[in-house]
Amino acid sequence: MKKQFATLVGGCALLLSIPAWAGERTVDLKIDGMSCAMCAPVAKKALKKVDGVTSAEIEGDRATVVVEEKVKETDLVKAIERAGFTATVVN
Repeated sequence: MKKQFATLVGGCALLLSIPAWAGERTVDLKIDGMSCAMCAPVAKKALKKVDGVTSAEIEGDRATVVVEEKVKETDLVKAIERAGFTATVVN
């Protein structure tokens, strides 16, 4: 009985950890058109709205975005464009 319980608990733990298996990657973007102090926060907010973005940091005209594997680079570029800027992937 203890062995069956241990197997059941181990199986549940394995199933619950599946999202941890999902790989992440880093995408670097060059963002053009940011000209004021409010531009970087606007661009960061736009990136973080993309489903699958784990984090986004902007320094100067560069963004470092950590995303789940399923996220397309074009989705990040489109998010920046919707915010009023242009972006290119520099990986």
